[in-house]
Amino acid sequence: MALLIQFTENGAGIKLALDKQRTTIGRDASNVISLDDELASKEHAVIEIIVSEKEIEFLIQDLNSTNHTFVNDTPVNLHKLKDGDLIRIGMSDFRFISQDPDSMDETAQLYKTWIPGVFYTGKKEKKTKKKSSKKKSAKK
Repeated sequence: MALLIQFTENGAGIKLALDKQRTTIGRDASNVISLDDELASKEHAVIEIIVSEKEIEFLIQDLNSTNHTFVNDTPVNLHKLKDGDLIRIGMSDFRFISQDPDSMDETAQLYKTWIPGVFYTGKKEKKTKKKSSKKKSAKK
């Protein structure tokens, strides 16, 4: 299952499942993903799942919004999403994840930078216990 992770100001990520054939995004409450964002159009963008014999594709389409839809800082009309793509709608930022989140074996931590609206991820390292071996030195 694919998902969007919405970045928040406190650094937390909100997981939004893309489990419908068509996921609408915008300011209006009728959208599947409704944004409290004045820079987002009422009906801003849509993500559609295209299933073929070979693969499953996720396409994002701008719905003639006033402030455009951006993927990896490039304005798009129609774009095939790839794992890790960064999507910006108004002042809202998302990361597209194409794999099952339960299969992720490491937890990513979201960090805010000094640049407004820019975040980066870092993975928590798993701590392993090491047996300490103390060498005894013989005194002569």
